[in-house]
Amino acid sequence: MTSTLQPSHFCDREIVRRAFAGKRIALVGSGPSVLQNKRGFVDSHDVVVRVNNYKIGLAQGFRCDVFYSFFGTSIRKTALDLRRDGVRLCISKCPNTQFIESEWHRKKKRMNGVDFTYIYRNREAFWFCPTYVTPVEQFIGWFKMLDGHIPTTGFAALLEILGHEPASVYMTGFDFFQSRVHNVNERWRPGDPSDPIGHAPEREIAWIRANAHRLTFDRALGRIIQHDEVAA
Repeated sequence: MTSTLQPSHFCDREIVRRAFAGKRIALVGSGPSVLQNKRGFVDSHDVVVRVNNYKIGLAQGFRCDVFYSFFGTSIRKTALDLRRDGVRLCISKCPNTQFIESEWHRKKKRMNGVDFTYIYRNREAFWFCPTYVTPVEQFIGWFKMLDGHIPTTGFAALLEILGHEPASVYMTGFDFFQSRVHNVNERWRPGDPSDPIGHAPEREIAWIRANAHRLTFDRALGRIIQHDEVAA
């Protein structure tokens, strides 16, 4: 950790376990299918987990108990937003380290995707509540599981939640980029397809399909899982 951070705000995994173990969890993404939920359904769960630039509303619900994010510079949420929405635990997807190098990134001079230490500089305002920082060993395990690709934030959140034996997990607002929409109603542009460690939505879908018995989904994601629809 850098000297500017408050160590007391960073917690061990036991606090995360207590947040999820035996609980009914709603994992809420920002794809357009989140608008399909009936009013009050998302907030009826024991714990509501939201990711990155989430939006709240009648269909999406208004609670956010756990905020899961990579905390990069594209995150527009502020600490004030999180406090307002009731966040009591933050989880950072990215370890506070630099650990992946590739010739592609050296040539492109684009190292932010592999050097995560920048996330923890000048971000003190976010550490207002207990915050769990993913250990590098855990992140590398995900990285290897996806054949050398960085997990999307939603998929990483799912893996973290399932690691603590929740009673149930309902996923909504995830379509793994098929709609080309994110943050509910904003157009999404894919990254550089030549990036060797970018996201791999088809691998994430395959993993979810293999573990579908542990999950429930909104209709859009259910169709993707059931019909082998994989983003191009």
